Amino acid sequence: MAFTALFGYSRRTTPGLLSGVRIRWCEEHGGRNETELNRIEKRTIEMLAVAPIVRAMAQRIGWDEAMAIVQEVNEREAHERGCAQARKAGPGGIDDLVTEVAGWGEGGVWEMKVLGRSATSYHFDVTRCPYHERYRELGLEEFGVAMSCCRDAPHARGFNPGLVLKRTTTLMEGGDRCDFRYELTADV
Repeated sequence: MAFTALFGYSRRTTPGLLSGVRIRWCEEHGGRNETELNRIEKRTIEMLAVAPIVRAMAQRIGWDEAMAIVQEVNEREAHERGCAQARKAGPGGIDDLVTEVAGWGEGGVWEMKVLGRSATSYHFDVTRCPYHERYRELGLEEFGVAMSCCRDAPHARGFNPGLVLKRTTTLMEGGDRCDFRYELTADV
C-alpha cells in the first residue's frame, strides 16, 4: 500500500520539490502510516507551510518583525530539543556533539572540514550545506537564517549549558562557509 500525499504534495505531483521524502508503511505499528523524515525534509515541509504565512504577517507588521518572530520560535524549539536530548542521555560532551553533527546533513550533500577537535572544542567549516541548497531551490533563501541557522547556538545551550557556539559567517548569509566553533566551558 502506498502513501503518496503529504500536506497535499506527492513525489508524482511535485517532482523534485519533496525529493527524498521517505514514506513507509509500518505493519509492526498496527497498520498505521509512519513518516520517517530527515531534518532537511522537515525544513522543506515547514518552509512550504510557513513562508506564505510569514509573508502575510509581514504585510501587516513588517518584514523585520515577522522574521524576528519566526527566529524566536525556532530558537526556542531548538533549545527545547537540546534540553530533551540532555534529559534523555545527560548533558552532551564533545563526542556526543560530533555524533549529533554527523546527522545534520542526512538527505543532502554536506561538505565540512574539521579544523580541530579536543575534549573541550570542536571546530569545523561547512562549505556545502544542503539546507542552503534546498532553500535556494525553493526560492526561499531569505528564510534560511530564521528557519535553520539560528537553531544551532540555542540547541547547543540546551544540549549542554556549558557548550557555546561562536559563528561569524554562514553560506545562507552569503559567506563562503559556515564557521562552527564549539567550545565546552566550565562556566555553567
